[in-house]
Amino acid sequence: MSLPARSPTVLVWDQLDYLDWSYDIERSLLEPAGVRLLVPQRSDADDHLAEADVVIVHDGPFGADRMSRLRHPLGLVCYSVGMDQVDARAAEAAGIPVRNLPRWATQVVAEHGLTLLLAALRRLPAQDAAARTTRWDHRKLIADLGIELFSLQTVGIIGAGRIGQAFAQRARALGFRTIATDPANPDTGPELPLVALSELLAISDAVVVMASLTDTSRGLMDEAAFAGMKPGAAFVNVARGPIVVESALADALRSGRLAFAALDVRAVEPPSPETDPLRDVPNLLLTPHTAWVAATSHRAYHEEAAVVSLELLRSAGRIA
Repeated sequence: MSLPARSPTVLVWDQLDYLDWSYDIERSLLEPAGVRLLVPQRSDADDHLAEADVVIVHDGPFGADRMSRLRHPLGLVCYSVGMDQVDARAAEAAGIPVRNLPRWATQVVAEHGLTLLLAALRRLPAQDAAARTTRWDHRKLIADLGIELFSLQTVGIIGAGRIGQAFAQRARALGFRTIATDPANPDTGPELPLVALSELLAISDAVVVMASLTDTSRGLMDEAAFAGMKPGAAFVNVARGPIVVESALADALRSGRLAFAALDVRAVEPPSPETDPLRDVPNLLLTPHTAWVAATSHRAYHEEAAVVSLELLRSAGRIA
């Protein structure tokens, strides 16, 4: 008697057990297609690698050693827009496709980036502090804060993919001029002209990072980059923390080279209070990696994880 065929299996390798995260939406889309969803505890996940056709990775790192334990790998899914939690070179060497979730976060991250930009350019933390005093010295604020009309300012975007272009569209609707730098996107249209990074830094009133974390973007915003920015400019990062050398950003803010910075991501998350290079730095607004947070996008996040997993299984002929 022959044994029944093994069910195609999607393994959530590092489930977000510390958040009591539910995978019911993924299950509701995978099981009708005959796909088993396996969600072990993190401590037991490696024991299930041999069962997986597709592995979903939240935080990583997922490297060559774990890839070697996969007996029938059809793909790795990064549970995010970024793909830095998987060793891309090891996956390529092993012939394992790596996919991300590129669509679900486009609108929400673009909106959060715009929110941080406006807070930075209007100096909202300083204005909030001033409004809490007994004397509202409007004239001093005008002199000290350097606030200007949006229509007179240029926003430079590092990374002109889906999110970068969605952000640029929203910024232009408020009157900003937008430029970008991105070697991976050679054609962004006349409203978002592409320039060299050095030119973008020199002429932008605000620089917004929307790039993926890669070998070439890691540490891109270093001491030289901040020194090349327009004096008094603002800086926003809603991409990945390690793109920024945080000690260099701290120096730029303390020296007054930069007027303001707003960050949703950090090099280490959460940063240690004892070693945080941005501790007590002036003119800095932080949000805790929440650019992706919105009720509607949260559901889309789960749905896209299932859809991408199904696409990998179909392309390999494991499901119809």
